[in-house]
Amino acid sequence: MKKSTLVYVTLAIILFAGYLMQIGSYPLLDVDETRYVEIARNMIKNHDFLTLYINGDFFFFFPPLFFWIECLFFKLSGCINELTARLPVILLSLLPLGLLFNLCKKVKNIRFAFITTAVLLTTLEYLLLTKIAILDSVLTTFVTSSVLCYFYTFFTTEKNKKYFWYAAYVFMGLAVLAKGIPGFVIPAGTILIATFIFKTYKETFKYLRLGILIFLLITLPWHVIMLKTYPDLFFSEYIYKHHILRFLGSDVIHRSQPWYFYLLTLLWGLMPHMFVIIPKLFGRIKFTKPEIVSNFSKFQTLNIIVILLTLIFFSVSKTKLITYILPVYPFCAVIIAKIWNDFIRKDNVKIRYSLVILNSLLITAAIIIPFIASYFLNPGGNLYFMQLVLAILAYFSTVSLIKKKRFNIFLTQMLLVSALFGFTTPLGYKLDYTFGQNDLIKFAEYAKENNYTISTYKTGKRYSLLYYSELPEINFYKEDNPEWLRQELCRKNNIVIIRNKDIKDLPVKIKEQGKKYSIIEKL
Repeated sequence: MKKSTLVYVTLAIILFAGYLMQIGSYPLLDVDETRYVEIARNMIKNHDFLTLYINGDFFFFFPPLFFWIECLFFKLSGCINELTARLPVILLSLLPLGLLFNLCKKVKNIRFAFITTAVLLTTLEYLLLTKIAILDSVLTTFVTSSVLCYFYTFFTTEKNKKYFWYAAYVFMGLAVLAKGIPGFVIPAGTILIATFIFKTYKETFKYLRLGILIFLLITLPWHVIMLKTYPDLFFSEYIYKHHILRFLGSDVIHRSQPWYFYLLTLLWGLMPHMFVIIPKLFGRIKFTKPEIVSNFSKFQTLNIIVILLTLIFFSVSKTKLITYILPVYPFCAVIIAKIWNDFIRKDNVKIRYSLVILNSLLITAAIIIPFIASYFLNPGGNLYFMQLVLAILAYFSTVSLIKKKRFNIFLTQMLLVSALFGFTTPLGYKLDYTFGQNDLIKFAEYAKENNYTISTYKTGKRYSLLYYSELPEINFYKEDNPEWLRQELCRKNNIVIIRNKDIKDLPVKIKEQGKKYSIIEKL
């Protein structure tokens, strides 16, 4: 088998194991997945593909591109379910993955391209989030594609430069249509900073005018239509509240975190590759005169620019969520790949000892997780297949460490990480659902089967109820109001859902009890 064929087959296995395997086998996650997929379903139901609605109200949090993509896939597949909701997000992620692989191959070689891509596909936060139906995954696809197309302008022929420049602006526009301002700040900020560092002023301005026109043609139409249709509401909700206020303050969604929040996020988000990063950080650092000469040095510098820009931009924002820095991981993968590549070329005792610890942790997880799954859940025949695959990979990973076959260490550990997450992600989510979401799904299906409406009391907006009941609207009541509760309990063909901890001292009885939520009725 040719070396290139082996590379592509291995990456396909990692992609399938970590991302595609069983993605439709567990329910949509509450709150984000159920909310976003419900909005897309409403688009199809209402035949309105411009205005976003959910639960009978406008949803001016974000632009519509994510929902258009979901609708397109629902139409093509002919059904709306967990698989068809998540699959387009994964398929879209292949675009920046291919761009990154080809660019690394162009700048360095095919082995470095393979290592970089495998590192990205096995990075914990990227692996967890790019296979669920959320906006940040689609934003990451277009932001990364825009930045990488700009990178290509440094390493392609003069004849082809214009295509990559204009592609960068196309993807920048799509990134804005996916999630607003961050889709512009990261690519445009990268171009601006790199232009100053590499002194490419003439080239940047050469393509700027048409690039801006392309960007505006993509981003302006929907925004102009919304401003004309809902001038006051769109400005106050979309522009002021969900762009300006969310950046300047945390009161909009109450997600205030310290400035170093994303540094802590990277500590776990970059697992398992922290086991090669940490020994490198604590090793001997050589200070040499910085020279941006070779293509590879230039490529490394460009990636560092994006990493720092992304971290600083989101750290300055008062509102912080772990999903926001998802676009940083493709560029971190390049830096981590260099550490792996250097280790494979020349042994580093500290890194090798660190990988022994990682291997021990992976084997422990491979032993313990199937037993946890069999105790709490019922994985059926998958359990034995899972144990067999994990045992084989754990064996070869250990043998590679003993024989000091450094490339084999990388290969087997990446395959083991992919297999672990491919098998255990559905089981982990199913286990998590038993602490509340299973109740909501069960009650929603009960309401759907009996043509009941639903009211909730002090639960917050639980969109699992909306999605799985297929009701057009649910009354999510969050205040403490016994009189309102009494009225809802008296309503015909209506069920009232409440958290178990809020039932105490209320004049009600439990009709159907779950682990966290219950259906109640009047005494």
